[in-house]
Amino acid sequence: MRNNFFTFKLLLSFCLCLLTTSGKAQHAFNFHHHDQLQLKPYFRILEDDGHKYNPNYLLSSPHIFQAINGFKPDKPDHSFWLFTSFKADTATTAVITFRHLTFAELYLQADTPNAPIIHRKAGVFRPLKEIDKGDSRFHFSVDLEKNLPYKILIKSTHVKGYTPIFDFELTNKNDFLDKKVASELSNLFLQGASALLILYTFLSWLSTRYRPFLWLMIFATGFHLYDIALNRYLIDWLSPNSPQNAWLGIQTFLHIGLFGLFLLLIDSWNIKAKNYRLFQYGRLLLAAIFVLSAVSFSINYSTLNYNLTTKINIIFSFLPIAYAVTTLLLIWHKLDKQERYLAYGLILYLMATLFFNITISLWGEKLYLFTPIGSKIVSISVVLLFLTGLNARLRQNEKDKLHYLNELNQLQKHQNELLEESVALRTSELNQRNQHIETLMNELNHRVKNNLQLLYSLNSLQLPTAQDTGTTDILKDNISRIKAMMLVNESLNLSQNVNERATSLNEFITAIVAHSKRMFVTETLTDIQVNVDETLILDSKLGLSLGLIVSELLTNSFKHAFSHQPKPIVAISISVKNSKWQLLYHDNGSGLKSEKENTFGLMLIKDLTRQLKGNLETSSRNGLAYIFNFPNTA
Repeated sequence: MRNNFFTFKLLLSFCLCLLTTSGKAQHAFNFHHHDQLQLKPYFRILEDDGHKYNPNYLLSSPHIFQAINGFKPDKPDHSFWLFTSFKADTATTAVITFRHLTFAELYLQADTPNAPIIHRKAGVFRPLKEIDKGDSRFHFSVDLEKNLPYKILIKSTHVKGYTPIFDFELTNKNDFLDKKVASELSNLFLQGASALLILYTFLSWLSTRYRPFLWLMIFATGFHLYDIALNRYLIDWLSPNSPQNAWLGIQTFLHIGLFGLFLLLIDSWNIKAKNYRLFQYGRLLLAAIFVLSAVSFSINYSTLNYNLTTKINIIFSFLPIAYAVTTLLLIWHKLDKQERYLAYGLILYLMATLFFNITISLWGEKLYLFTPIGSKIVSISVVLLFLTGLNARLRQNEKDKLHYLNELNQLQKHQNELLEESVALRTSELNQRNQHIETLMNELNHRVKNNLQLLYSLNSLQLPTAQDTGTTDILKDNISRIKAMMLVNESLNLSQNVNERATSLNEFITAIVAHSKRMFVTETLTDIQVNVDETLILDSKLGLSLGLIVSELLTNSFKHAFSHQPKPIVAISISVKNSKWQLLYHDNGSGLKSEKENTFGLMLIKDLTRQLKGNLETSSRNGLAYIFNFPNTA
């Protein structure tokens, strides 16, 4: 009897197991209005390595799927079909969510004859134009009828090199929206706080021009962009229909933040002065970060293997960690109170980096669900510590500045006393020396005047004895040039000036004109019109060259211009326009015989113009005109 009873229990248990197994094989479940269900335990799976299957066939052939427990994919970038069936206990709008897949397609069909198939698309890399209204990159929204059985078929494709995570959840729309609003508000708060810190650091740099604020802004901006890109906001703003291209910049933002961090430490700690070898290693590290960013971008662009670049970045991260730890150990004793705030921020950053590296290595892409919030909290905390240190450094600099100013004032006061004594002593010495210098200057001017007068007299004496016109012209030219030099010397030598005042340029030019008239006596009286601004004073740098130019121009006009002109006229005007001296010279003579004419006088005029850094223009309309422009050296 006992044996029969035992046999009956065994058979009953076996039948229950079969029934249970059969129920799980169909993966049918009831969805209640307030449920939030993880769908993975109810899914069956099929790997598709060549797009061999279509949804119509799979919805009608659930037997070809296999259990998802213990399933291992052949390749992570294959397509995977997930199937299950369920029934809603009430009419509702349900939401199917997921977090990581690059492409996902939903096929929903009521388990009734000839029921239509609802087809939706989503995914991280899915263009926004392919996503239905009411859905997003990470959820499908479907309307369910009461007590109607449904079949769910999901095609998932993950092309980032990670093993796909089938973290699908089924929930009602109200619960989904409540959870989404809470998540968006927390993200908005953290993003707003981060943006305000970036704005504050930018304004601090703008107002103080203290360079570490700029590096801190680069650090904060890099991590801020990394977080909002990881939360898909930046992608939806900038490139909603090419998310795959926009995603390429995510790791680059992280590298920008890292670049700014080490620029901040190297600069604000003045590592170059504290340890020059560390400074050189720091420059190599910055170059390595740039190379890493370029390599990561290239790999992601060509292969989309973000898993590989993440592993490369994790391995590389030990290099800046090692550098930062070495720097802290070697220069900790050299850091003042303000600089140690930056050290605390660096330590917090290093701890967070190690934590994220370890957890990403263990759990892979699952961690990216928490990374944006965690990295944002850490980056805000690090920025606050850095700002505390930089502001404390500025306050200390102000205190030091006031202290040094007080010491400088005392030193200046003592120096002034010494200077007053020294000035009194030196004044008497300078008076004696000035008298000696004045005597020497008078002697020098006297000798220059005598020498010029001697040259003038010698040339004047030789003029009557000249046998030919060429020699006469050369002597007259030399006499005019020497006279111009004599006039400049007399005008600039105030000790010889009776009125002891500076000579006006108008008087100087008028004297040169009068001398030229005496030198070149013509049959017809030449009308020379001088129009020079009365306020212009003869300048020592400009005077000699200007006098020689005018003398040469007058000489050329007298000698070559008026042979066939019954009423010769010369017009000379000098003015200052737009911070430039302008000399206009015009005669109504015969003009240049040839554009290539290049006499000694013309070469001298061009050379003098070049020495004055001016330019010369000529015109042969109604005679010959010269237009000179010289920079005003006053």
